[in-house]
Amino acid sequence: MRRYETIVILDPDLDEPGRETIFQKVTDLISEMDGFLVELDQWGNRKLAYNIMKKARGFYLRFDYCGEGTLVSEIERNLQIDDGALKYMTVQLEAVVDLEALKAELTAAKEEKAKQEAAEAEKRAQAEAAQAEAAAKAAEVEKSKPEVEATGAAQEDKKDVAADESADAPEAENKKAEPAETEEKTEA
Repeated sequence: MRRYETIVILDPDLDEPGRETIFQKVTDLISEMDGFLVELDQWGNRKLAYNIMKKARGFYLRFDYCGEGTLVSEIERNLQIDDGALKYMTVQLEAVVDLEALKAELTAAKEEKAKQEAAEAEKRAQAEAAQAEAAAKAAEVEKSKPEVEATGAAQEDKKDVAADESADAPEAENKKAEPAETEEKTEA
């Protein structure tokens, strides 16, 4: 068994159900002819290097699969018949593939990816918990601020009254000092 990669450029005007029928047709062919689909990548709409059938863009697909040469020729025959496929190209990736080892490798890769996603989800949960805790502390500080502001305002009022009294006090002392000066002037 060999490993192949087929890149298909689909008509960009093809709607989602039309694309799905092509995906399904190719995946069914792979399973019918005792092949194994390793990966299916949808690269989406991209600009073409040159116009194909008067189209400047195309929807790219990548099929990575294992099978025999007859499978490749059957997939290409079906793509040639289908009007939705603008162009396709198949490349042999490996001449001999151990299918069981490949399946084990894919399973291990999926498990590793699941572990990474779980770790990332845990990190996100911890970050959200820390953020919520910080928000709760900020809310507590906000609740205590009006009390502080109220007591602070009362203290400022007391300071203003005390400042007014102290500002008046030198004037009173000056008034008391003035009569003594006038008495000194009259005695002299």
